[in-house]
Amino acid sequence: MSAQTLEMAASDFLYDSTEEALNELFASPPAMEAHVDALFDKGNDTIVLDGVKFYAKRVDYHRELDERFVQWIMDNHQNFPVYGDPSSGDGESLEVWAKSITDEYFGSPYVSGIDTDGYESFMPNGVKGQFFRYEDETYVALWQQCTGYRARTRPMVFHVSCHDADYLLDDDKATAYCLECEDVVFDIESGGQHVKRINRDGEEVDDAPEVSFDDLVANPVCPNCHAGLRVDAWQF
Repeated sequence: MSAQTLEMAASDFLYDSTEEALNELFASPPAMEAHVDALFDKGNDTIVLDGVKFYAKRVDYHRELDERFVQWIMDNHQNFPVYGDPSSGDGESLEVWAKSITDEYFGSPYVSGIDTDGYESFMPNGVKGQFFRYEDETYVALWQQCTGYRARTRPMVFHVSCHDADYLLDDDKATAYCLECEDVVFDIESGGQHVKRINRDGEEVDDAPEVSFDDLVANPVCPNCHAGLRVDAWQF
């Protein structure tokens, strides 16, 4: 008796919404309140961003192009370790596919892409990405690379919905502020390497006492009223 053959279709590997795709990308997001997109992680001396909320403001899942990528893997990418299985697709297969459809004027990829393990990112999960152009629009494929205990995901195709694709690289920035004192705001960049006091208009406050990132994370309280500070992802 012959074994039953399981037929895979591209639609089996697609998502119905941006939220569903991002929830798959970040299978274990940090526990946060509903209205919060970042928090102080005192145990690890850092800030942690909610990846789902961060990218949801910047990209929209593009089912049509994602299906084209999945179908391309099933039809053409038969080399180890993929063998036509979309769930095993990787950055290399994504780049080959993107080159085959991209706008030639911009080249493919037209920028280097995303690797949150390569710099001081506040993203809790290692995320990789590749930008490409198609029909005069900017897209990005996002995935998690398999590292240690972390599960890997296949590249998923999103349309870049924010004004500038560089905003997807702002996962090393955050803003901390006092809910009581309206003039106490801290601008945090480069994963905490640069911290400066600013006002609500984004202007740097002259002669403000210097505050280190380590001190801010260890004791996130307002220097004026001693109320707790709230931290958010950088708002573009």
